[in-house]
Amino acid sequence: MKKHYTLLPNALGHNTQEEANRALSVFLPLVQYGCSPHLKLFLCSAYFPKCVSGKAQPPCRTLCEQARSGCEQLMNRFGLNWPENLKCEAFTTNSCEQVSLIFL
Repeated sequence: MKKHYTLLPNALGHNTQEEANRALSVFLPLVQYGCSPHLKLFLCSAYFPKCVSGKAQPPCRTLCEQARSGCEQLMNRFGLNWPENLKCEAFTTNSCEQVSLIFL
């Protein structure tokens, strides 16, 4: 199995793994509920971006859209909005070809 490395700070401004873990923990109920099979991979790529050629690889926009489409309606039912810092429009499709098609 190939090793992958992550790079911090991430695009969300977290400087340490502990800081990113704390922020990520608010999504645990959504992951456990299973509102989208794409949510976990998207969150991991946003909070712990893969290091590619010495730079953090941003999340794939398509993956974000798939995660959001599965979970946003559930979040809205509880009076929550998709987080502003995870708006899919902020991400590009440049890294999408590197995401396994199994997840798309």
